[in-house]
Amino acid sequence: MLQERVLGNILVRHGVVAAETLEGLYDQQQEKRAHLADLIVQNKVASEADVARALAAECCLPFVESIDAEAVPIEVGTRLPIGFCRSNKLIVIGESEDEVYAVCADPLVTDGIDDVRAAFGKPVNLRVGAGEIVVEAINRVYERKETASDLRSDEELGDEDERDILDSDDDAPIIRWVNSLFAQAVKERASDIHIEPEEKEVVVRYRIDGELYISRRASRQFMPSVVARVKIMAGLNIAEKRLPQDGRISLKIAGRAIDVRVSTIPTSRDQERIVMRLLHKTNVLMDLTELGFASRDYHLMSHLVTRPNGIVLVTGPTGSGKTTTLYACLNKINRPNVNILTAEDPVEYEIGGIHQVPVQAKIGLTFASALRAFLRQDPDVIMVGETRDRETADIAMRASMTGHLVLSTLHTNDASSAFTRLVDMGIEPFLVRTTVIGVLAQRLVRVLCPHCKQPYEASLQELEELGCGPDRTRWRINRQLGHAYRVHGVPYQPVGWTEGALPIFHRAGGCEKCEGKGFIGRKGIYELLMADDVVGQLVLKNADGQSIKRAAQQQGMDTLRDDGAHKVFEGTTTVAEVLAATQEDVIEE
Repeated sequence: MLQERVLGNILVRHGVVAAETLEGLYDQQQEKRAHLADLIVQNKVASEADVARALAAECCLPFVESIDAEAVPIEVGTRLPIGFCRSNKLIVIGESEDEVYAVCADPLVTDGIDDVRAAFGKPVNLRVGAGEIVVEAINRVYERKETASDLRSDEELGDEDERDILDSDDDAPIIRWVNSLFAQAVKERASDIHIEPEEKEVVVRYRIDGELYISRRASRQFMPSVVARVKIMAGLNIAEKRLPQDGRISLKIAGRAIDVRVSTIPTSRDQERIVMRLLHKTNVLMDLTELGFASRDYHLMSHLVTRPNGIVLVTGPTGSGKTTTLYACLNKINRPNVNILTAEDPVEYEIGGIHQVPVQAKIGLTFASALRAFLRQDPDVIMVGETRDRETADIAMRASMTGHLVLSTLHTNDASSAFTRLVDMGIEPFLVRTTVIGVLAQRLVRVLCPHCKQPYEASLQELEELGCGPDRTRWRINRQLGHAYRVHGVPYQPVGWTEGALPIFHRAGGCEKCEGKGFIGRKGIYELLMADDVVGQLVLKNADGQSIKRAAQQQGMDTLRDDGAHKVFEGTTTVAEVLAATQEDVIEE
């Protein structure tokens, strides 16, 4: 506690934290047994860089903004155990004849610095950096150590090398190579890893921000060993090569818990193809405010998820962020006086206060059976990972009619198609009309890199393609919003252009920050359909999806393309991204 007080006094003296704020953090520190610096960052009082800069000034040490991990000699940077480096947030970046150079996040913790001095037998020339920068450098340096032993192609292998790898019982090179795939994928924020057999080589591709990129290649002769290693990790049958198999791997990479869903299929090239989806279980849960909703749609969605009963559906293709949205909804209503139960396949995030059930079809624990059991658990809110069949949909309907709020996902192209999809499953239209209170469709578009995006004057053709030409913009301005689409105190802001100077849009550039891609991360575009009386009457008449969509637009619904246009006008994404993610909208002229 004394050391925490010393740190607190330093931060107050350097203006990083206010004294009155610090007292509350001391109470939290005693209660949670956490480090004061971690609490300061978690509560967004200051950044890790602010804390490190103050400590560097106090100790008269140089502060470093970044660490070039590629310039750190592997034999020097990895001489200490990785666990020691991470726990002390300390990395050795160089060595000379007289001293060793290191960067740490907290120079007040002298035990780790003393251990470095003892290990190298030299004085330590110390610098201070933000904790996140130090940890990232540690991970990258040790990752370089792993990838330094990557499998080499046929041309690079001599006779002795080939015998050692292929004929030896030592599988360490294969293990290191597969492990490095996961480490590299986490570093590059990949959502999927594809291991694909080609005629003469193995190609590894990562899906980053929705796009596939070739990451590395290896000789085809290693493919059986790589497949066997992945199958062993996933608990699959390594002898079965004729049938598709599915499995899971649980890993811990750079301190983060990762769940990996593994799928293998046989191919015509006499080798199996592997796709692995990475789920970051320790990801910070997002709030509804962080998902990118327009102001009005945020308030409408908040109203839906705080209703006492009814069904709220989130639709979109695989990988469109539906689960993230559902978790954000649960996060908003997660309170001690609300009993929330979820059935998921798999459980992607662990949430305190919510009881989550992983679906296991092999033993009969399906979405339907879990949902049926939930009704005997006195729930207030139920989340079903996916409504796949009539049985699940029917139980969800009955749950909503008996006073429960049900959240679920559905695979449809847009919000209006959710109603016809439920009817196609065999649910009576009157039940759909009675229970469904709102449908949210969504897609993900790539976000422009803020460091290199390039402004330009939009063209009339681009405005028309976005549905933001003068005629359509006037139609939005003049339409009368239905009651379900009005939010008190939040004026509706129609997107578009009518006259005057053409708006400024942005296109992708390319820089070091985004690794030349021009984009960093993705953000959702949304289409929120409120199940009001107008839509309800059409559902009862078993109307088609386009008719329902047209009526909803007349009442005030913004389509996926409308919301995407908002993001383009804001400079968040490009016209091409929105056009690729949406389909042509239908409106009543």
